[in-house]
Amino acid sequence: MTTETRERFIEAAFRLAAEKPWPEITLAAIAESSGLSLAELAEQISGKPDILDAFARSMDAKLLASLKDDPVEGDAHDRLFDIMLRRFELLAPYKPAIANIAKAPADGPAEWLALLNSALVTQNWLLAAADVQLGGVKGDVARLGLAKIQADMLRIWLKDDDAGLARTMAALDRKLRDGEALMKRLETPIALCSGFARVFRSFREERTSSKAQAHDTAD
Repeated sequence: MTTETRERFIEAAFRLAAEKPWPEITLAAIAESSGLSLAELAEQISGKPDILDAFARSMDAKLLASLKDDPVEGDAHDRLFDIMLRRFELLAPYKPAIANIAKAPADGPAEWLALLNSALVTQNWLLAAADVQLGGVKGDVARLGLAKIQADMLRIWLKDDDAGLARTMAALDRKLRDGEALMKRLETPIALCSGFARVFRSFREERTSSKAQAHDTAD
């Protein structure tokens, strides 16, 4: 998929979404608005969730590109706060469309799972942009937590008419600090879960090895 083609159908979809509810917008209408045939659009995407994912990846790329001339500074909280706020600033031109899409972004479990996966990919890039490195179970919990924060913040941001985003900034700061406090409380349970997982993997590997040795001896 070329960047030009991707931008064409993203812009067409979000232009239509600014005018009508997302469920009412058909793939045929998106293709026509983007100047592509339905067959050409089908070569790029498998459905409307792919358009939302392509939009998310485009926003992620623009966010990461902004770091070259405007890197984030401060501690981990400040860096993540800056990164997440910066992403909302990038979304600003699409606010009317996002408001309509947010009311019904997916149709059915499969589409919801696709959107969750897309959101988790974004959290990976947000953490990378903020230079926050979390692996294992702790990293998974952090990404899920950030996805929840981002979803909550999206609803707040959509209602924030202040040019300075004062309400959004205050809520984001509070939610990140609450999340940090929760992660600290979860450190011991996470460590226990990680330890149990390592023991289980070790036991399984030893059992597999023993079975293999027994099979070789029998042969």
